[in-house]
Amino acid sequence: MKILRLHVPHWDQFDGLIHGFLGRFGGQGQSPNRPFRLSHDNGDDSHAVKRNWCELKLAIGLRDIDIITAKQVHGDTILTVSSATEKLAGIGDGLMTDIPNLCVGVMAADCVPILFAEPARKIAAAVHAGWRGTAAGIAPRAVALMKEAYGIDPAALHVAMGPSIGPCCYEVGPEVAEQIAANWREELKGAWRPDGIKGRLDLRTLNEAQLLGAGIPRLHIQKIGPCTACHLGDFFSYRKEGRSGHQLSFIGWRS
Repeated sequence: MKILRLHVPHWDQFDGLIHGFLGRFGGQGQSPNRPFRLSHDNGDDSHAVKRNWCELKLAIGLRDIDIITAKQVHGDTILTVSSATEKLAGIGDGLMTDIPNLCVGVMAADCVPILFAEPARKIAAAVHAGWRGTAAGIAPRAVALMKEAYGIDPAALHVAMGPSIGPCCYEVGPEVAEQIAANWREELKGAWRPDGIKGRLDLRTLNEAQLLGAGIPRLHIQKIGPCTACHLGDFFSYRKEGRSGHQLSFIGWRS
């Protein structure tokens, strides 16, 4: 099976780190137009989804590693994963862990998948940031919760944002900008461009500004991959396709 898997180039220096931003590829979907579903949210056959997970893990060499996800609701809840007993951690849009030999993961199809790594303590986190989660500050919330739970310095975190819809394709109404500006007015300035009665929103730039404010060094923040809506051959895009599939992004540490 051919799988598109994007890595953060210089994260290879972190011994034991497992991570990836995956693209779209074929599997046990219900039809050729609905390939490789990894979520039950679209009403796909549960047995096909289970087979897809098994096939995926074998293809990317993670047969012995559990990938824990959550039921995502476009909020700001971050779940702590302390074991691999359940493949679905609960309801939330972010997961963090200090447990070795498992990965935490999020699904996205235009929203920003954000991966966090702390090499010294072997901490990992994954966040799903659409405009609602970004307006709620889910990325800086993840930083604050990791600092509280694990006692880490935000400056020690390395962060990568994966493929997501870009401002070239993400046109939204001014009400969206107003909701974001309620808490992130300064951060929004470089991420919002008026365009007629609507505007163009750059979700990755906005999340980067929030992360800088949370204490992440600029050199520790990477943007990986293209606009999902511009590259439908490689990625799902809810904006372009409607009821689309999702790509998985994941991160964890081997012991």
